[in-house]
Amino acid sequence: MRYFQAKDFDDTGRWLGEAGSWLERKPQNEKHLLWEGDVLFVGKGYRNFAWAYKAAYGPAIASTIFMVLRPNRERIVPEYLAAVLNTEKYQEYFQKLGAGSSIPSIRKKELEAIDIPLPDLKEQEKVARFTHLQQERVALTHKITDLKNKQYQATLQKLIYS
Repeated sequence: MRYFQAKDFDDTGRWLGEAGSWLERKPQNEKHLLWEGDVLFVGKGYRNFAWAYKAAYGPAIASTIFMVLRPNRERIVPEYLAAVLNTEKYQEYFQKLGAGSSIPSIRKKELEAIDIPLPDLKEQEKVARFTHLQQERVALTHKITDLKNKQYQATLQKLIYS
């Protein structure tokens, strides 16, 4: 089964995809299996981010660096919750909470005390879709940049060594 670690995500909290760690599925791990809509939140270190898990990614558990949030899906869309926690406002708040310690850490009680704006589910879904589109746009921009760099290197090699 998949084993999610912080290194499996970029600086914006976007899952990097299929590469990553795997664990053998054992009975003692079953109680830690993620559920559809669980939101993984990194509350330790300098990179705080949230990400919504989908069952389509396959059976998985999260490393202990993550807090697993299990939102009430009748009240909140998981992708919306992740988007809100990843906003600049909340990121700044998390940085302030962890300031002054050698390894910043957000406690469960501090996370529970956060007020999350809760528009109706349709509005939350719009925000979730908008966030997903932005993440796709950023991923495409990264791919384009990588391809441009490869093209530059190939052309440079040709110019220098031909």
